[in-house]
Amino acid sequence: MDMDLSKYVADVQLTEAEKSVLTFLLTHLDEALKLGVRGIAKANFTSTSTVMRLAKKLGYNGFIEMYYKLLGKAKEEKPNYEVNEGFASQFLQENWLSLAMYPRIRLAAQQICETNRLVFIYGMGFSALMAEYLAKKLLVLGIKCIFSDGADSIGIFENNLEDIGVLIVFSRSGRSRAVLNRVKTAKENAVFTVAFTGDSASPLKDLADCVIEAQDDTYLDDRNMKPTLFFSKTLMLIELLIYEYYGISIQKNQ
Repeated sequence: MDMDLSKYVADVQLTEAEKSVLTFLLTHLDEALKLGVRGIAKANFTSTSTVMRLAKKLGYNGFIEMYYKLLGKAKEEKPNYEVNEGFASQFLQENWLSLAMYPRIRLAAQQICETNRLVFIYGMGFSALMAEYLAKKLLVLGIKCIFSDGADSIGIFENNLEDIGVLIVFSRSGRSRAVLNRVKTAKENAVFTVAFTGDSASPLKDLADCVIEAQDDTYLDDRNMKPTLFFSKTLMLIELLIYEYYGISIQKNQ
């Protein structure tokens, strides 16, 4: 696709391969970090050295710095977001989001908005799909975050602990040992914790600083074999969280 790269490169002369990589980065910001240098090089039929050379030419220390700087520039170019005042009321009309839940969503959004450190997002199994979705939403907003699922080593969490400002976990049952252990560790290190979970009693509700509940219509189906609205409701709660984040960001910047 044709794209004006001049505002990103200034007077730097790029090869065709480097231009291709830069264009790919700008049009795939939601997945570029996960692809990494090797994945981006492969997608553009070039070498990893081309990607690293591009970073150096643009004045960055490496791929990670280049990614976040480009993400920030892309965010600045987006038009100002206009809050749809009727957006939140649509959730209340469905009778599954209580007024008592709303302050928790706003609290989570406020913590994300105010932290100057990483947001770490974790989920396992089907809940990992929700976690990854939120991570992508935050990344396109220019928020530095790490997504991790059950296939990852706990070392990813522990090795970044000092840089984490907010931990967000997703667990339908609220009883996953891996989720509970991460929340416990986060609280011991003064990291604010947010939990998306079902509406039945669970240890996770007693641990997390902020609990956001989605009504689980099949909470006994721990193998996720039956039709359920739990995950679709969780996705809607994520959108409401993003809505509140926008509102807080606008107030903060005024």
